[in-house]
Amino acid sequence: MVDPDPSMTTPAGPVPRWEKRYPGRLKYELDALRAAGITPEIDKPALAAGRLSLTVDWPLDTATTLRLQAVFPDAYPHFRPQVFLLAGLDPPPARHRSPREGNLCLLGRDTRQWTPGWSLCTLLQKQLVDAVRDTGEEDPQGEPAEYWWNNLGSDSGSYCLIDSDWNLANASHGTLHLRYIHDQTLKVQAENGTSRSPAVRAYVEEVRDEDGQVLHQWAGPLPADLADAKYQLEVPWVRSKDTILPEPQLGAQLKKLRQEYSWLERARPRNYGPGLKFDLRALVYPSELAFNETGLGWCFIMLFGHVQGFEPKRKKAPKPLHITALPVFRAGPGDIGWRVPAVASLRDKRILVVGVGAVGAPVAIELARNGCRTLDLVDHDVIEPGNTIRWPLGAAVWGQGKAYALQAFLGRQYPATEVHSHPHFIGIAAQAMSDPGDDDILDTLIKDADLVIDGSASHGVTTLLDERCRGVGVPLISLSATPTLDGGTVVRHVRKSGCPNCLLHAWHKHEIEPPLGQDAGDEALIQPAGCGERTFTGADYDLQELSLQAVRLAIDTLSVKAAEGSVVQTLSFVDDGQARCPPRWRVEPLPKHPDCRGGH
Repeated sequence: MVDPDPSMTTPAGPVPRWEKRYPGRLKYELDALRAAGITPEIDKPALAAGRLSLTVDWPLDTATTLRLQAVFPDAYPHFRPQVFLLAGLDPPPARHRSPREGNLCLLGRDTRQWTPGWSLCTLLQKQLVDAVRDTGEEDPQGEPAEYWWNNLGSDSGSYCLIDSDWNLANASHGTLHLRYIHDQTLKVQAENGTSRSPAVRAYVEEVRDEDGQVLHQWAGPLPADLADAKYQLEVPWVRSKDTILPEPQLGAQLKKLRQEYSWLERARPRNYGPGLKFDLRALVYPSELAFNETGLGWCFIMLFGHVQGFEPKRKKAPKPLHITALPVFRAGPGDIGWRVPAVASLRDKRILVVGVGAVGAPVAIELARNGCRTLDLVDHDVIEPGNTIRWPLGAAVWGQGKAYALQAFLGRQYPATEVHSHPHFIGIAAQAMSDPGDDDILDTLIKDADLVIDGSASHGVTTLLDERCRGVGVPLISLSATPTLDGGTVVRHVRKSGCPNCLLHAWHKHEIEPPLGQDAGDEALIQPAGCGERTFTGADYDLQELSLQAVRLAIDTLSVKAAEGSVVQTLSFVDDGQARCPPRWRVEPLPKHPDCRGGH
């Protein structure tokens, strides 16, 4: 029923926006409800604005009738209507329902579970009982309570970092030592009006029990500015035996919690602007973290507003305060990388990247993103406006050295990775004896590395690195595009297996087919105005195929596959008919070549 029915016409008067695209769909919805004995109430102001909101009394069983509201999105019938429980169940269901708005989870989040041919009536008939009774089959997905708490402060720019591995043992209450930044205030809509809210970014530096004994200390990565945070705050925390969900009336809920847990009264307000203060209280409770898996949930309730709300003047009514929650983000060592277990091999590795240009810089970024412990970046070049069209950073770094700019970017965005930059031009002898030579830079870096990645696209640099890497048993990965960018290669070289010159021999004898465009002459290169050397033509979106494959090969190499020997992975963007095609890869072993006289 997604396709428009040409036999139907749009009724006169206000209709939902989607009715104009799918004439007859409104009648289809209303007829289905009436056929089931349900008389829907239509929100006329909403309909006048082009939206359909229906209120219905739906019999759950012979003894229970639910008051429901259904709101249809503009994208209906491609997407389901949202159904809210207004009344009829006391207490309301603890699962499959938003605790504040009452939105029912009648289907899982996978949009394929909604069939566009269904009506609201069909949805309620098939799914409502199981949702409110917590029966029937359900998606294997947990419902963490902090998801609902975090939604309260999702637009505030605030957060507090915690570690999922923290175990509070038998402690029932204590204090949290927070370090935080509040460098701005935001206009927000709070429960009792609009106010200026502090944008607080914080992390829990220490977790202490009621006696001051330190239970845990922060061990995860931190953004650079938060690592240098000067503001400190002691926050009382209490532990509940029951899951705590946000309620529609947050003020009444906080009042009840303060009565139940007197320890929370230890919160001390802090300034965040002229005449403005905030305080924090932390709740710890059992929460479903994954399907049928329970752990600790965390919530930071923030009270904020005018100072006279915290310290009312004598004979004057206190100013109203506002309530929200500081979103909780999990950023401990075990939380980072949780979504990609395959990259665990990077967490204790040091990788040297030589050449952080168009192919090498994306490699460095991906390695840092995926948790590499230490990166060393070697490059002499400077970022100019023209080469940022295929370099990952843009105008903000024009004029900076590539290695320095990348180090600063990675330090800000991926603080778990230690990054060192080494601005050096390999193979160029410096006239000043005080300038470091190649040996001064490379010997220690290669010896300390678990892997070397060569993005220089220079055969001389590749052979030099290969010789040095073989001498200390460190694998080398090189990557480069052909001058025409019809293809390229990603190659792993390891000791006692094929070297870069072995590959040249194999290409020359067509034992391994070279990438398309490998033999293109100088006419394939261009020299942009003002540039000191010629370069190839080609786009970043093609070059990244090489960069990403180099990262995959790096992870394989650091995991188990280095012993499999040297390997050549050849990329082509041209099919057998010489037409442009999606990227195709060919993988071949690179053994020692009998014509190569190199030391393997």
